Amino acid sequence: MTPESGSPRYEPHESPSLPSSLGLGAQPCFIYAAGVLITPVIVVNSSGGGDSYLVWMIFATLATIGITTLLQVARIGRMGTGLVLPMRTSFISIPFCIMALVDGGPSTLTALVLVTAAFQILISRWLFLLRRIVTPLVGGTVLMIVSLSLASVVFDLLNTETESGGEDAFMVALTTGIVIVVLTLRGSAAVRLWAPIICIFVGCVAAVVLGIYDFERVTQASWVGFPVSGWPGPGLAFGTAFWTLLPAFLFIGAIISIQVNGDVIAVQQVSWRQSRAIDFRRVQGAICSTGVGNLICGITGTVPNVTTGGIVSFIQITGAASRRVGYCIGGIFLAFAFLPKVSSLFSNLPGSVIAGYFVVVIGFMFIEGARTVIQFGTDRQKILIAGVSFWIGAAFEYRLFMPPDFGPLWGTMFQSGVTTGGLTAIILTLFMELTNPRRMRFRSQLDIETLPELNEFIAKFSERKGWDSDMTQRLSMVAEETLLTLARKDESKSLGNQRRLVVIASRDGLQAELEFIVAKSEENLEDRIQQHKQYNLETSGEREISLQLLQHYASSVRHQQYHEIEIVTIRVDPVGEATSPAS
Repeated sequence: MTPESGSPRYEPHESPSLPSSLGLGAQPCFIYAAGVLITPVIVVNSSGGGDSYLVWMIFATLATIGITTLLQVARIGRMGTGLVLPMRTSFISIPFCIMALVDGGPSTLTALVLVTAAFQILISRWLFLLRRIVTPLVGGTVLMIVSLSLASVVFDLLNTETESGGEDAFMVALTTGIVIVVLTLRGSAAVRLWAPIICIFVGCVAAVVLGIYDFERVTQASWVGFPVSGWPGPGLAFGTAFWTLLPAFLFIGAIISIQVNGDVIAVQQVSWRQSRAIDFRRVQGAICSTGVGNLICGITGTVPNVTTGGIVSFIQITGAASRRVGYCIGGIFLAFAFLPKVSSLFSNLPGSVIAGYFVVVIGFMFIEGARTVIQFGTDRQKILIAGVSFWIGAAFEYRLFMPPDFGPLWGTMFQSGVTTGGLTAIILTLFMELTNPRRMRFRSQLDIETLPELNEFIAKFSERKGWDSDMTQRLSMVAEETLLTLARKDESKSLGNQRRLVVIASRDGLQAELEFIVAKSEENLEDRIQQHKQYNLETSGEREISLQLLQHYASSVRHQQYHEIEIVTIRVDPVGEATSPAS
């Protein structure tokens, strides 16, 4: 079923037959079901919740995942992506959801998840303003710290079961861990997709053989039903537990938003046959839908959700990027919520099986965070921010020293490595932004007539940064061609509705960076450059000549389109320093 040349067989707007769509949609549902339900199981069992609360949280988790997946696949106003983007529970929220339930009860968890959801909706609205603060570097650092917190929870769960089940529980965890490690390291792409459910199945078989898997809850569950009890109610609590955990949940909201950003970018890259520039309006829609979905999670009393990045592998293997498949995924998850016997198979997993499975999850989480830090830590200062923040978070998480008494409120807050490490990363990032050499700004109407003023601004910027005449000319050519290209897209607008232009000029090492910020437009400059390169037009109009010159002088061109705003970021190397043409 692998599509030719790795391109999708079905693009988002194309639809396979309904039976094929249902079959394709069922695969990721079964693949991700175990991982989806492990989160509420760990949270409820580790916090001492009862069976009725667990049954309700499993129902609410499946229902909200189904609903939010449907929101992601659709594109309603500024919500959704129009892409296959299923949801799952957020592993990184596990330690903090447990703390919320233990310290403040379900009403505190509800309040925290609602605030987190509202924060995500704000991030989606002002994503372009937060691009310098809520950075992938901060996200990767916090992700590494979260893996430490999650490891504490998982291994505490294993210790608890080992104390009651003896060596048998340890052997089950070891068997589960070995299976998923072997399948992940040596399995084919299709086998790796199914590795989580295979390892959990093998672990459950081992638990049955050793007599530590109780099927009573599964046999007693009905085939079809709705939990009539267990919902904690709509109450909200804003006590000490809420305020001490609020910073951690806000960090979780920011990290989930960064994860969603990465997932949507990855899904866009595999959803079309022809390469396209990343549409950040889809990113905003995905973060907004995730926030709305987490509002539902808060109201129903369950854990936060996040997008499933693993869907990229599924699309690459099956070639199914059709929205119809995405609708089937959401519908099947929603149907699972009303099949208690099916959901109870996963909710009754032994703690040793969960621990064995999560060894790989934690490892991937840490490595993904480290990979992000290395990718975006382009200089020693950024690497230092990541290193200092990580070790401060680790020191507070594992009590490597005795901190002073900060009082009940701040003392509890500083017990969390995520809070301390994440806050350190953001403070240091803000410090770097505030102490960077001041960026120069040019403001005008988006009009070709402003070209002389723009050239004067570029000359002043180049002189202030100490560049020679060759670099000044290169910057002027880039600025001129960008202005001409953007202004021509605006020619149909009346003078009264003419867009504003802001150009921000800065220096990053040897390179110059120019940011052109204007109101939104439907056409993407990156796509135009890509088309120009692809077709290699010999007879080009005036506009194609501008694109060709821009491609020649700029080392990179990035066009980010948000709702109501677009940002064209151009980097220029000094003469003799260019490494690659604009892309």
